[in-house]
Amino acid sequence: MTEKHTKKNKYLRKPRLRPAHTIALGFLAVIVLGAFLLCLPISTNDFKWMNFIDALFTSTSAVSTTGLITIGDTAAYFSVFGQIVLLILIQFGGVGFMSITTLFMMLLRRKITLKDRMVMQMEFNQDEGRGMVRLGRNIMLVTLAIEGAGFLLLLAPFCLANGAYGIWQALFISVSSFCNAGFDIMGMTQGLGSSLSGFAGDVMVNLSVSFLIITGGLGFTVLMDIGKHKWRFKKLTLHSKLVLIASGVLILVGWAFFFGAEFNNAGTIGNMSVGNKLLVSLFQSISPRSAGFATVNQGDLTSASKFMTVVLMFIGASPGSTGGGVRTTTLMVIILISVAGLRETDDITVGKHKLNRQSTRKAVSVFVLSLLIVLISAVILLFSEKSSGATFEDILFECASAFATSGLTCGITGSLSVIGKIVIMINMFLGRVGMITIGLMFVSKKGGDNNIRYPEGNVAIG
Repeated sequence: MTEKHTKKNKYLRKPRLRPAHTIALGFLAVIVLGAFLLCLPISTNDFKWMNFIDALFTSTSAVSTTGLITIGDTAAYFSVFGQIVLLILIQFGGVGFMSITTLFMMLLRRKITLKDRMVMQMEFNQDEGRGMVRLGRNIMLVTLAIEGAGFLLLLAPFCLANGAYGIWQALFISVSSFCNAGFDIMGMTQGLGSSLSGFAGDVMVNLSVSFLIITGGLGFTVLMDIGKHKWRFKKLTLHSKLVLIASGVLILVGWAFFFGAEFNNAGTIGNMSVGNKLLVSLFQSISPRSAGFATVNQGDLTSASKFMTVVLMFIGASPGSTGGGVRTTTLMVIILISVAGLRETDDITVGKHKLNRQSTRKAVSVFVLSLLIVLISAVILLFSEKSSGATFEDILFECASAFATSGLTCGITGSLSVIGKIVIMINMFLGRVGMITIGLMFVSKKGGDNNIRYPEGNVAIG
């Protein structure tokens, strides 16, 4: 074969998709399909075609497990069929499309290829490619077990409050909570756009939903590690220990902060009993980290509480979980890097482990890129939403919520312009797929010659 034909065949050859491309395109395909289904008249209560931009926004929000919505109240707008479509999209986005794809392939007895395993490895954020099929199966089993437990816990309070309709509400909220989605169907019984505010003082609902949010946000590998070692902390992996420590500290700090900041705020918990103040403050500490449910109106929070909520949303859940954000482990690594920098030490250690350079570089990249995306999005919305009268505080809140796939809002989602909706959709998509996956779509892992060593250069810092 001549050189000319060789070059021709090279260009005609079908391009190989990297795992990062497969993940992003998989989520995109599900979003588009979901938007089409939500557009159908059968999906709405008034049996009219839904505006495609709003359908695409809602589908993106569901698949990214965010919970932001532009058409008002979910239960009031969508029919039972539309709500079922939303629930499927939420489940799909929560456990990852490869988990469900793997389940179907196993049921159909189809062979799971090496490429499929590589995609699963990246989606589940695993260091090794071994045992991916078993992991996918276990993820589905853990998901069904926890969501089933949540359904049973929520069944009694919802049925007592809303009758037989409470059965569907319990199932929907259980799935939405574990997947950290924030979608609810409480509007028709508790008031439009009320989220869980009608159950602000209900201990069973608050603790059950909190349990679902926390377990979904810890990550599947952490849950399996805990199950394997039966809660013996010393036996857990370094990753699991960091996740549990970070999650516990963030919950306690947020709880104390909201209790103090909102104690006398009549718009939120000021007129409640001390017990209910503690309960609402605890929920407000847990929910922002990617869940999106609310028992108080977020627009009525003090400026300090809004800022703290933005911080918690930006941090988000943990790697390999149903939640978003920069992740708890990224925060821990950034703190460790900062401490090592102040001490002027090269090694970054935690416990009796030394963190590898790859982990530290990833943490810095994810943190910086995520912060830039949120800030750039906020600047764009300051221009596009100028006529709506939205404040910088509310816009930053919205952008952080979208990127961290939290779903909380100060009430500006429904009034977003087309440009604003597109910006928020991009944020939700990037937040769900993840910055590492997005980065690998455009940048090859292969670097230059590792044997080349350049002379050191000093840069003044601080």
